[in-house]
Amino acid sequence: MLNAAKAVGDERVLNVLDGVELHGRVNVTDDALLDNIRSAIRRGHPQVRPQPARPERVCIVGGGPSLHDTLPELRELMFEGALIVTVNGAYHWCIERNIRPQTQLIMDARDFNARFVQPYVPRCRYVLASQCHPAVFDAVQDYDNVWLFHAATADDEAIRRTLDAYYFEQWYGIGGGTTVVSRALSLLRTLGYLRFDLFGVDSCWMDGQNHAYSQPENARDRRFRIEIHPTGHPEARREFHVAPWHLKQLEDMTQMIRVNGDHFLLNVHGDGLLAYALRSCAAGFEVEASPPG
Repeated sequence: MLNAAKAVGDERVLNVLDGVELHGRVNVTDDALLDNIRSAIRRGHPQVRPQPARPERVCIVGGGPSLHDTLPELRELMFEGALIVTVNGAYHWCIERNIRPQTQLIMDARDFNARFVQPYVPRCRYVLASQCHPAVFDAVQDYDNVWLFHAATADDEAIRRTLDAYYFEQWYGIGGGTTVVSRALSLLRTLGYLRFDLFGVDSCWMDGQNHAYSQPENARDRRFRIEIHPTGHPEARREFHVAPWHLKQLEDMTQMIRVNGDHFLLNVHGDGLLAYALRSCAAGFEVEASPPG
C-alpha cells in the first residue's frame, strides 16, 4: 500500500538520518485542525480517490530557490506536454512566468494560504486538504474544479472518527510525510501518475534564500549548518544550511522512496540538499548538524 509508513512485513520504523531524531507536527492546535475539517467536508467538494495508472509526466513545482536556475528545464518539459502541479506560492511564481498550473495543491491549515488560490486560472484543478482553513475554501467557492483530500490515515484517531461519521466510513486518506511536497507525491501517485519531476524542492537554503520568492511566514526559521556525505565516503561531503523542516522533508522523501520507490519514477532538478542526497548517497548517508545560527 503506497501510504504505508512501514515496509511490508517489517514492523520497524525506518531510521533515515542516523543520529538525528525528527518529529513533524501540525502548525495549528488539534482543535483548530478538527474545526477546519468539519467545515471543509460540509462544503460538498468531491473527494480524491485512487485511479488507474496514467502515462503523463508530472512536474511538481515547490518554492525552493533553485527554481530560478531550473526554469529552462521546467519550460522544456511543459512544452513537451508534462502536467504542471504547483504547491503554495509556486502557483504565483509559475503564473508570472506564463507557466499555467494545471493543479494547485495546498495542505497547510492556516488562513494566509487563501492567497495561494488567487487569481483563478481556468481549467486548473484546486486540490485542497480537508484540514485547510475555511478562508481557503471561501476563496475558491465560485471555482469550477475544486477537490478535497484527507491528509490523514486510519491511525489518526480523532480525524478518523470525524470523517467516519460524515462519510459513513467511505473516505480515503493520503499519507506520505509532513510537508506538502511529499504529500503531493503520494496524492498524485494515488491518482495514477507514475513519472515525476521535482522542481524547487531543495530542502535547504541556497544563496541565502529559503524560497525563490518572498515568503514572510518563513522569515524566522531557525537555521542549521549540516554536512552530508555518502556513508563511508567523507571526502565527498557537502555543506548545506537548513531549517528543521528542511531536514524533515529530506527524511520524509527518503523514507517514501525506500518503502515505495518501485511504484514511481522520480527526477529531482536543481542542486539542493535533496537532489544531492538522492544522486550521490544511494547506499545511505551520514549527516552532521551544527547548532542553529
